[in-house]
Amino acid sequence: MGNMVIPLPVKNRLEKLEIAINKLNELKNLSFDSFLNDWKSQDSACRNFQVAVEICVDIGSFILSEKDLPVPDIYSKVIEEIRKIGIIDENTETLLKKLIKFRNIIVHEYLYIDLEKVYNNFSLIYVFEEFAKSIVEYYSKNQ
Repeated sequence: MGNMVIPLPVKNRLEKLEIAINKLNELKNLSFDSFLNDWKSQDSACRNFQVAVEICVDIGSFILSEKDLPVPDIYSKVIEEIRKIGIIDENTETLLKKLIKFRNIIVHEYLYIDLEKVYNNFSLIYVFEEFAKSIVEYYSKNQ
């Protein structure tokens, strides 16, 4: 595995994803009350969820174009396509789509962000970790 070649655009994004995951995991340790009373933690949570989702979609798009497959311009469709070619499993697809919907709320409906929902989504951080693992596995199999 040491000599595995992950393309630079993917490698860079996996590193950024790890940073976002680490930040989210730190925020996850806050009690709900502390979270509700700390706008910096709320902002950081929203930002890092958004970044993590966008990185997953970016990596998925990169792999599709690498394989000369059409790249959908809808986030959830990108995730669907990489599941169809066996890069992620159905469970990861389902949960990532849930996180994509959440990302869309953060980005487009920011007036109505439900902080309890943000806090509850900390339980889905592992989905980003699963995604990253699947990508590394994909590249180790396809040398």
